[in-house]
Amino acid sequence: MVAAALDLMLREAAQHYNSGRPDSADTLCGEILELRPNYLPALHLAAVLALSAGRIAQGTDLLGRVFSLDPDHVPALVTLGDALAVQGQRDGAVAAFRRAVMLRPLDVALQAKLGAALVDAARFAEAASTYQAALARDPTQVQMRFNLAVCLAADGRLAEAEQAYRTVVARDPAHKAAWLRLGNLLADRYDVDAAIAICHEGLSANPNEPSLHVAMAACLYRCGRRDDAIGHYRKVTELAPEDAATLRKLGLLLHEAGRTKDAVEIYRRCAALNSTDAEIHNHLCVCLTELGQLDGARASAERALQINPGYAKAYNNLGIVLKRQDKIEAAIACHRHAIAADPDDADGYANLAVALHQKGELDEALTAARHAVSRAPEHPLVHANLAGLLHGRGDLDGALAASHRAVALAPENPILHTNLAGLLHSKGDIDAALATSRHAVALGPEHPLVRYNHSHLLLLCGDLQNGFADYRWRSRCAEHSVSVTGPEWQGEPFAGRTLLIFAEQGLGDTLQFIRYLPMVAAKGGAIVLQVQPPLVPLLRALPDVTVVAQGAPLPPVDLQVALMDLAHVFRTTLDSIPADTPFLKADPDQVETWRRAVGDVTGLKVGVVWAGSTVHKSDRYRSLAAQALLPRLVMPGVQLYSLQKEPRSADLPVLAALGSAVIDLAPGLNDFSDTAAAVAALDLVISVDTSLAHLAGAMGRPAWVLLPYAQDWRWLRHREDSPWYRSLRLFRQKRPLIWDDVLPRVTAELQRLATTPNAES
Repeated sequence: MVAAALDLMLREAAQHYNSGRPDSADTLCGEILELRPNYLPALHLAAVLALSAGRIAQGTDLLGRVFSLDPDHVPALVTLGDALAVQGQRDGAVAAFRRAVMLRPLDVALQAKLGAALVDAARFAEAASTYQAALARDPTQVQMRFNLAVCLAADGRLAEAEQAYRTVVARDPAHKAAWLRLGNLLADRYDVDAAIAICHEGLSANPNEPSLHVAMAACLYRCGRRDDAIGHYRKVTELAPEDAATLRKLGLLLHEAGRTKDAVEIYRRCAALNSTDAEIHNHLCVCLTELGQLDGARASAERALQINPGYAKAYNNLGIVLKRQDKIEAAIACHRHAIAADPDDADGYANLAVALHQKGELDEALTAARHAVSRAPEHPLVHANLAGLLHGRGDLDGALAASHRAVALAPENPILHTNLAGLLHSKGDIDAALATSRHAVALGPEHPLVRYNHSHLLLLCGDLQNGFADYRWRSRCAEHSVSVTGPEWQGEPFAGRTLLIFAEQGLGDTLQFIRYLPMVAAKGGAIVLQVQPPLVPLLRALPDVTVVAQGAPLPPVDLQVALMDLAHVFRTTLDSIPADTPFLKADPDQVETWRRAVGDVTGLKVGVVWAGSTVHKSDRYRSLAAQALLPRLVMPGVQLYSLQKEPRSADLPVLAALGSAVIDLAPGLNDFSDTAAAVAALDLVISVDTSLAHLAGAMGRPAWVLLPYAQDWRWLRHREDSPWYRSLRLFRQKRPLIWDDVLPRVTAELQRLATTPNAES
């Protein structure tokens, strides 16, 4: 009777335990053991309850009592193995399960336990043998065969693992993990096509399994099918919208594909799911920077740094944003923080070099660039950065060497090829530059900067139609983008509507392309011309045009077109350039005022401009010092007039020493209307490549233009005249940065002009 009662109590205790009522089960076990202290089933259940409740010492003591009564108690050995595994005592767990298997060699479930313990101990070969022995007794165990495949793969026996996985999916096509592991195994063996086929089969059986879509996306990406990979990642985001890891991968691929706006949307979803993920905020900063949304980019970088104050990449990207916002000191500080956070990171030094260069700290910038190269000699972009700095210092040979190294390291990068083409252009090797640029276009036919840079070489070589077509790509380059909305005018008649023509480049560009306005006016309709404020007084005299300064309110318009795109609209070729001059005229009253001002001079009246803006990227190549030019031009029969706005500090002593030989007209030149009138009162203008040369040409006034060896596209190649301006004469350098051949020729020609009556300029 007592034994039957105890058995009944034990069954009730087990029922409590299995129903999730461990305290009730524990109470009953205690009552049983009070009645019979050595009742094995109750001792074992009490041990299980103690271990499950975390009472390790009590549970171990109870198991010890079980083994003292029955050393071969298999259920207790299993409990011991489980407890040791939970405590991380892997070898002890294996020993317990192995002892249980020895006692019950036909128990497949025990062999599964032993196999799992061996896997946990990273003893994969033994685990595989255990699973194989169990499967020999019961080959229908699909999950055990899956476990066998996992062990074989971990043991490096990939062919056997593949076969085991294939057997699993053949017997259970719905086994998602087997499809996934098989696909990954094939991909890891570089059999990507087979991996894709397996993922496809798996998805046929499990079309809504996110992990299989992830595996398929990874395989497709590895074989270059990025757009297809994006499609599968998007499917995952529909099936599992809170899967942040997949959202991150999707964002990376969208960004890589140039779909930056889509990437921003995905990264924002990521950030909403995990607002403390600094890396996501950093990725978002990069994308927003590319889109020109600098305030948002800055906020994202700052958020990343709030989360991780030592995040070097976020400091770097914040510095890039600040530089774009012309906060150079702050940008430099950020890049220094990045270097402090990661002294071996080449990007920190490379970005610091760019910021220091913009500040004008050229020596320190070059040092930083060399630090970047020393830390990442196989990184192509640090060599490209060094090339740009060396170019800025006038070391073209060094710049070319660095650029060639960058291209050698990343021969498929179109930007590096377009950079090299630019340096070859500066070197004067135009044929090599054009060939290199064509290769860049072949590598990146949709890359705006590549196409825009290529346009300059096409135009330089006289291919105006294709050149102006490619020149339109500038609107997709961040540094040239202009926020003008409305339909773009394509050259069609527009009677009854208003067309906005807007300038978006330099002053000289505006003056050069104003020539197209009569052709536009012939199409009918009203024209609003938006230009730089210094040009407004001069251009207001144009007929049939409303001139508005940039920044001033615009009237309502129906259509818009960039001024410099008019050459493309009218399909301009070298033979069809509208070159009739003058197409700009100075105000007659202002001209008369200037003529009176210079009227008492009997010699040749020559206006001179020897330097352009210091912030122009090619200033080093196009500008001269006053000392290099002016003393040469002082000669009998010639009166020089300075038209130079804001002479540089080094020029002032030269002007003072020359005294009345050079009369300074600049204080009276408040805008281009004044300048045009002054030019009209002079006999000749001598100028480096600045807006004044364009002004003189547009007015049909004689002008000599001193050109650097790396020509601007509008002056073409090998010509001393210009199809754009019939009154201009071009004096070209024969070597980069060397004016010694130009200046003597200019001096000799000026002497000839001054001493020869009726000589042509």
